Amino acid sequence: MKKKELTYNDLQDNIDALIGKFGLKKTIEVMASLRTNTEIRSPEHERIKLLIIFVKSKTIEVFNLKEEDFYKSQLDEYKDARMASIYLIRKYTDFSFGSVAEIFQQRKRSVQYFYHKCEEILTIPSYYKIFMRRFTILEHHIINFIAKMK
Repeated sequence: MKKKELTYNDLQDNIDALIGKFGLKKTIEVMASLRTNTEIRSPEHERIKLLIIFVKSKTIEVFNLKEEDFYKSQLDEYKDARMASIYLIRKYTDFSFGSVAEIFQQRKRSVQYFYHKCEEILTIPSYYKIFMRRFTILEHHIINFIAKMK
């Protein structure tokens, strides 16, 4: 069977899909990252594992937290960090709330609450400046990491 010849219309359709998923600014960052960065090659399930490990470790770094307290601390900065991680893992994987709950050793309802709370915060960034600054940095790192994976 002969492969279909790709056209600029195919390229444009895929770019539009990326913009729909990431937004214009982040799509440009992904494309720039693809142009300049090396690639990581691994099977799909391993890529998701790597992404989850990366998200958690980068969250701990960006939010300046102690790794041993990440899952259990009730301090606001730890809750905010877990909320950002939960939101980003759900956004960039097809994991269900239950699957994300297992990763974070949380109840499914807690994960749902954090996800929707983060969605709400993202709609009014001017009220959550510190969180938004950290979230933006974290998401930038994650997008670059995803762009490197192949």
